[in-house]
Amino acid sequence: MMFNFRFHARRDPPQAPALPTTHLVARLVPAAPCGWVFFDGSETRMSTEDGADLIIPGGAFFAREARCYASEADARVEAARLNDASLCLDRPWRAKPVSAFEARRSSFAHAVAQF
Repeated sequence: MMFNFRFHARRDPPQAPALPTTHLVARLVPAAPCGWVFFDGSETRMSTEDGADLIIPGGAFFAREARCYASEADARVEAARLNDASLCLDRPWRAKPVSAFEARRSSFAHAVAQF
């Protein structure tokens, strides 16, 4: 009892811990703002005149907008799936670590952020 109030609210069950999201799927695009386009998880399916099924993946220009995966293996499987259903013969989709796209803060920026 606290301040003469009784609290009988139900407690929600504890949630499972979130899996770390350490990898994403991206392709090199020199004209993009950071040089990469990231798979955002959306896709459009199309069929060609000869009956081949294609996937046109949704793209994001920034890593924070990308769909992230819990492991490199999961990201590689997704990249392979996108490459298999693509017209591009060079298999452009790659699994990349999220850390490769994180902005590094300078010591000056860190000091300014403290104020």
